[in-house]
Amino acid sequence: MACPRRRLNRAHLVDARRAITFILCLLPALGGPATAQVPDDATIGEVRFEGLVTVSTSFAQSIVRTSAGAAHDQAVIDADVARLLATAKFSTVEHRTDVSDAGVIVTFVVRERPRITSIRFVGNVKFSDGKLEKQVPLQVGDPLDTFRVREGTEAILRSYRDAGYGQVEVTHDAQLLRATGQLLYNIEEGPRIRIRRIVYQGNDHIKAGELNKRVTSKTHLWIFRDGKFDEDTVEADAAAVQSHYRAEGYLDARVGYRLDFSEDQTELAITFSVVEGTRYLTESISFEGNTVLGDEELRALIPLKESKPILQARLENAGKAIQEMYGENGYIYARVRPVRVFSETPGFVRVTMEITEGDQYRVGRIVVRGNERTKDKVIRRALDLYPEEVFNLTKTREAERNLRQTRLFDRASVTPVGSQPDVRDVLVRVEESRKAGDFLFGFGVTSNSGLVGSIVLDIKNFDLFDTPRSFAEFIKLRAFHGAGQRLRLEVQPGTELNRFRIDFTEPYLMDKPLRFDLSAYYFERGRDAYDERRVGGLVSLGKRLTAGPLKDWYGEVALRAETVNIDDVEALSAEDIREAEGSTFLTSVKATLVRDRTDNRFVPTRGDRIRASYEQFGALGGDEFFGKLTGGYTRHITLRVDEQERKSVLSLKGVAGYSVGETPVFERYYAGGIGSLRGFAFRGVSPRDGLKDDEIGGDFMLLVAGEYSFPLYGQLLRGLLFADMGTVETDFELTKWRVAIGGGIRLHVDFFGPVPLEFAVAVPVIRDPDDQDQVFSFFIGATF
Repeated sequence: MACPRRRLNRAHLVDARRAITFILCLLPALGGPATAQVPDDATIGEVRFEGLVTVSTSFAQSIVRTSAGAAHDQAVIDADVARLLATAKFSTVEHRTDVSDAGVIVTFVVRERPRITSIRFVGNVKFSDGKLEKQVPLQVGDPLDTFRVREGTEAILRSYRDAGYGQVEVTHDAQLLRATGQLLYNIEEGPRIRIRRIVYQGNDHIKAGELNKRVTSKTHLWIFRDGKFDEDTVEADAAAVQSHYRAEGYLDARVGYRLDFSEDQTELAITFSVVEGTRYLTESISFEGNTVLGDEELRALIPLKESKPILQARLENAGKAIQEMYGENGYIYARVRPVRVFSETPGFVRVTMEITEGDQYRVGRIVVRGNERTKDKVIRRALDLYPEEVFNLTKTREAERNLRQTRLFDRASVTPVGSQPDVRDVLVRVEESRKAGDFLFGFGVTSNSGLVGSIVLDIKNFDLFDTPRSFAEFIKLRAFHGAGQRLRLEVQPGTELNRFRIDFTEPYLMDKPLRFDLSAYYFERGRDAYDERRVGGLVSLGKRLTAGPLKDWYGEVALRAETVNIDDVEALSAEDIREAEGSTFLTSVKATLVRDRTDNRFVPTRGDRIRASYEQFGALGGDEFFGKLTGGYTRHITLRVDEQERKSVLSLKGVAGYSVGETPVFERYYAGGIGSLRGFAFRGVSPRDGLKDDEIGGDFMLLVAGEYSFPLYGQLLRGLLFADMGTVETDFELTKWRVAIGGGIRLHVDFFGPVPLEFAVAVPVIRDPDDQDQVFSFFIGATF
């Protein structure tokens, strides 16, 4: 109801002025320091403080900006009150001004906060006083701060609950604290409780194993799981199970829990009680607000089907799929909201996709920001967006991924900006990697190759034509930088092999999506019956295919030329080895196809990788003429994800190779060791010949492996169970088959780059009498 208007006359205004004057005169008497009327041109004669007990006057003076001799400024005085309060040393701060012959006297009247005189703990057995003191963000002598006192209470509670004391209670004596400043925490630890069983009742349609994935509480398992109990966690688990049921279409599901303790209160069984209710089905799917795309076109995009359960994940995916389709067609601000409405028919839900299309936009300018030294073209070529074409949001996300995968930038974002009608500019913002390159010195030791040192200079944003203008630019790595090329120099001296290699990569040859690689290398290694030394070079062109039946594959053609020297051949070596003695000049042409759909290059957990190649030796001249066909397939399957998002992964692998023609002994296939057949020595699986049964290699190789890896500790240490099997034959046949089973551990340490460590124990269960076994195999690499 509106308030009635009242006409104010002159008498009413006079009465109002008198009332205001009376209140202003009464305020000083009601409380707070009195403030005298100060002339406009007054000067401050003195600044005083009242109420200081433990806080020094010099400290208080250092906080305020009001000072003797300065002009009186009420705004500065008010700000000084706020500054004194901000020190947290005072509970109240007020000010008073008095006028004297010497000037204005400003007095700050303060009341100090009580101080902590002691911090004590009562009832703590599990943790010492010293450990608990570290949890409290206060020290003796600090001003009393009730917020920090509560922070200490919560920190102590967390420590106990993390240790399995789920019924702990922590309080503090507030009255004692206010009266004396003594901070006393009373702790009732209760028993240390371990969860022995987690069971479900009423889960008729969803198995307990599936529900366990939603539950953070875990049963005690010696060494691996502590089984700690926290009732807050159990309550959250019940909510998570209920959410999972509703996401599966049981929209009326309710989940509670019951705690059953042992007689001594140290062990616990948790029972989650489930009332599933009806599983709702989709009665109809309709669309509102769509004018650009028709209903049938949209219906084909979504995984929801009528008369099927209403699944939350599919509902969300349906909205995303429709929004992505609009985003690909220039409707970059389109929004889709799935709405569920219960039907009059029991057990059914009607779904409506509410669509706000917005306007269609085209690409305007492409603006690059943040690249201080990297050339614009290095960034622009990662984009598949061009001015005047329809704006495609999917391409912007792909561009962000492409930029990050170059490893030239720590951050990259591609966003539409601007306010012009029907046009949006593309803003590409990058943050360049702070490192111009990596200089790494390290070592590795393996059962295959012994101890190997490593000195690496790796420049990932190299520019062959950015020559230095001075020696200082060269020394400080300010030259040869910015074109997205890569230069890598590596020296590997070792006890059993020595290697030097230099690699240059231009990912966009002549600004085309064509990768160019150029390498030169030197390699030498002592074999059982001879020494091998190689000097050569390689040049290759590669391209990622974007259309046709080989879309998403990577193709490469490489030319190789090298000289192989075989010397120090033992007198009684096999004939094939003695025939290879001396120098051999090789040339080859190699074609390779690769499709990699794994999720991580170093620790893949899902996806597959296919590689196939054929290399023809002697096509460009040389001393030998033969061909090598190789292929491999690897698939990774995530079988389980634990509460810490760690994955247990099954990996299946197969590798095959076949040589056509008269292949020299140093280009044949061998097997054994880590990365090949564990349980056998490096190159210990091979056809043999000669008086000493020398390994002479084979023209056909087939290796198959299955490996199950699972988390052991933290995010880095993983356990392995595996079976390796295969053979190496003189021809395309299977006459001998080897099988080894075993287990081990693998560790990936991010120590200036991913560093793998693997230790494996494998036992051959099917072998050939001439094979060389090696039960323990290992690989250790480190860079520093």
